[in-house]
Amino acid sequence: MKPLYLCIGALFASLLLVACSKADKTAEDGDENPGNETRSPIPYDKLPATSREFTILGPQFYVDLMGRQRPKLPAFKRTNVKPGSLKGHVKDIYGRPLAGAQIGVRSSIIGGSYSSASAISDVNGFYEILLPVGNIEIWGAKYLMDYESAKAPVSLFPADSNLNSFNSTSGAVKNFILLPYGQGRPDEIGKGPYWPSSYLGASIHLSYILRTQSLPLPGSFPVGSIIVISLTPLDLVHADEKISFTIRKVIESTELYINNIPLGRYKIEIKLENGAPVLMRENINLKPQFGMHPKQATGTAQVSFIPGDPEILAWYGNWWIVPIIIEHP
Repeated sequence: MKPLYLCIGALFASLLLVACSKADKTAEDGDENPGNETRSPIPYDKLPATSREFTILGPQFYVDLMGRQRPKLPAFKRTNVKPGSLKGHVKDIYGRPLAGAQIGVRSSIIGGSYSSASAISDVNGFYEILLPVGNIEIWGAKYLMDYESAKAPVSLFPADSNLNSFNSTSGAVKNFILLPYGQGRPDEIGKGPYWPSSYLGASIHLSYILRTQSLPLPGSFPVGSIIVISLTPLDLVHADEKISFTIRKVIESTELYINNIPLGRYKIEIKLENGAPVLMRENINLKPQFGMHPKQATGTAQVSFIPGDPEILAWYGNWWIVPIIIEHP
């Protein structure tokens, strides 16, 4: 009969071996299992309601409604790096895996030529790309999102907030998230904070004519006058809160970009500071099923946003502006 201490030692070694085997298996299975719990979306009528106000002075002609704020980002299970491969998971803000997302890369080698490769995420949101030789750049990350009874091609946000290039021999892991609003690439924000494509949220563009003493055109706005724009959400996409926005614009420039609007459908109201309703009509829109409804209105209308082109660069907004011309009553 073996001494008791030898039996205990053998048992301990056996348990340790089982524990190590389970740990190894978990790491290996990380690629197929998106991991981490999902959270349930809050019904629209139960969303907490807040409001924000902005005053846009004279020459400034754009406003970023959400600034640096982003929705709460989901967590991702650790995935092992594999040399010669780019892989990761794609989720929405609730942590639910997104199947059918397309991730694309290209490599540059000596001589300036490029090779490309791409992959589609599976039912677990997992994708893996066998990389071409060279320095790798992630140029595309997109998803066809359900929006207003249609499909909208949208750009995906890198979960670690960067798209740094890397060598194919090293391999990399890159996770992506579908965001309903947020700032895009920092370098693009720096170059063009007024460009709608710098934001993952949607945009409205107001244009109008300035009134001068020499040319007091009908419908023009006196310099220094104030218009008040209100945006009230009627429905939202992937939202944790519903925010109503009020923007006071002091007239000096001839346009105003309202950028980074959380995706959804809104009531838009435009009036003078004294409460008089402003005349508005939609400008050229190649997808009239979206945009302003009705196409001409006084004071109040509804707005849905206009999906952009099917081809999208990674981490760029892909919502065309809703173009509205306004006139002084």
